[in-house]
Amino acid sequence: MRVVEADLAIKGCLLMPMDGRPPIEGAWLAVREGRIVYAGKPKAGTSIRAELVLSGEGKAVLPGLVNCHTHAPMTLLRGLAEDVPLDVWLREHIWPVEARMGPDEVYWGALLACIEMAITGTTCFCDMYFHEASVAEATLKVGLRAVLAPGILDAPGPDVGEKLLRDALDVFRRYDGAEGKIKVLLGPHAPYSCSVDLLERVRDEARQLGTGIHIHLAETEGEVQEAMAKHGKTPVELLDELGLLGPDTLAAHCVHLTDHDMAILARRGVKVAHCPISNAKLGAGVAKVPEMLKLGITVGLGTDGPASNNSLDMLETVKFACLLQKAARHDPTVLRAEQALEMATLGGARALGIDGLVGSLQPGKEADFIVIDLKGPRTTPLHDPYAALAYSACSSAIEAVFVKGEPIVLNGQPTKVDVDDVIEKVAGIASMLLGA
Repeated sequence: MRVVEADLAIKGCLLMPMDGRPPIEGAWLAVREGRIVYAGKPKAGTSIRAELVLSGEGKAVLPGLVNCHTHAPMTLLRGLAEDVPLDVWLREHIWPVEARMGPDEVYWGALLACIEMAITGTTCFCDMYFHEASVAEATLKVGLRAVLAPGILDAPGPDVGEKLLRDALDVFRRYDGAEGKIKVLLGPHAPYSCSVDLLERVRDEARQLGTGIHIHLAETEGEVQEAMAKHGKTPVELLDELGLLGPDTLAAHCVHLTDHDMAILARRGVKVAHCPISNAKLGAGVAKVPEMLKLGITVGLGTDGPASNNSLDMLETVKFACLLQKAARHDPTVLRAEQALEMATLGGARALGIDGLVGSLQPGKEADFIVIDLKGPRTTPLHDPYAALAYSACSSAIEAVFVKGEPIVLNGQPTKVDVDDVIEKVAGIASMLLGA
């Protein structure tokens, strides 16, 4: 008799491994020292012995959701200047308020974001912002995993670019690898907000550090037109010429791509963070996700910032990603529920370069997973688990969230922070920033 020793086991659940296997009814998930040691139906001759055994009856267990692009501290700006074009929204409303935000404001905004992400099933997120050391601290406080890309730009002047690059390098030195949960990239904001000189500097620093690059790319038609007028190239062609595109590059949005652009991204192994809700809300357009997937481009899902979404709910993003493509193409067969869930789990982990650690429920991987109650009216009857999760379930059905085998949400509530205290603090900071 083979005995599997575990610290924690969930028995009798509907396991959604997202590793190529179909959903498994009556399965066990067993965790020891933060890693998965068993994931599947009990086999003859195998016994699972755990210190704590939880019932999974009527519940789905799936990998933690991966949010591939956000700006977490922008919870402080949620609801500010709605229903205006992206350029106006940024230059006239968002950037002036952000100029008044320091490390403390960023910390509290990020802490609220981490709480929201945790209770809605996200276990890992990729963030681009300034004062990212504060975001790292908020991430670790709540218990999440994160890929952080300190924002770098020099549109306001070269001195600003130099300072932000120094800050980014400092964040890398201090937090890359922290608690086995933090990975740090460099985050040049976008081709339109960074000079060619700065982009080349970032490229060289990333290579020296052995890390990747996260950048906004081809989000709007205006961005593409500006690049063509200034450089005679699309933003993708420009970055390719500068040597910024490769397997360690994560490009956010990629809405306005030519066929040649997509061929470049595929050839270079660039990963894409697709943000369907933000793209729709800001009127940016609809990304060519089916075409990118057909070319073999890894596409993960992101919420974008909470001021342009306006939530950080990845289950909501999964549903919208499917529906947006179907509506735009008049074709209900494009981007199936299973595909979208894959983009929010293993595909997202692959986009962030951490699929060897998380993203699917397989023995040996770290135990980042969520438990969803399927007994409610929205998911009854359960004919198709993928469709139930993508189209019917809502994040309020998430009962528990684990990162590295540690519960960071139980009974729908964070285990490490007081939500009411954080909400009160954030409300005060937001009023101060807006001069109320």
